[in-house]
Amino acid sequence: MLKSTFKNFIKEEIRNMLREDYASKLYKVEGLLVTDTKKKTQTQIFSDIRSITGVTTMDTEEYVPRLPKKGYAYDRVTLKIDPYPYTKGGQTFTIETLNTIISNINNIRGVVKFKVENPQLINIGI
Repeated sequence: MLKSTFKNFIKEEIRNMLREDYASKLYKVEGLLVTDTKKKTQTQIFSDIRSITGVTTMDTEEYVPRLPKKGYAYDRVTLKIDPYPYTKGGQTFTIETLNTIISNINNIRGVVKFKVENPQLINIGI
C-alpha cells in the first residue's frame, strides 16, 4: 500500500469515527442509592461508581427516607451509560449487561444498596 493511500485511509477512518451517525447511543439508569459513610466517604463511593466500565456521568439528588439510619446517606441517582466499551468487541449491549453494571455498583464497599425498580434500556440518544 502506498503511503498516500494509507494516509487517506486513516483520515477517512477518523472522519467516520467522528461523525455523529457512527457514535454509540447512550443509556440512562435511575435508582435509589444507600451508602454507609462510615466505610467510605460519599465522594469515594461516587468515584468508584464513575470508574465502572461504561458509566460516563452520574447525577445525584439527596432524599430523606421514612426511617433514615444514622451514618447512611440516601440519594436518587441517574447514570448515563455508554455501551461502546461492551460493543467494541462485537458483543451486544443487553439488559443483562445493564444488570451486571447494577450488580457491580452494589459490590462497591460502602454501598448498602443500589435499587433500580425496573431496569430498562432507556436510550437517551447520542
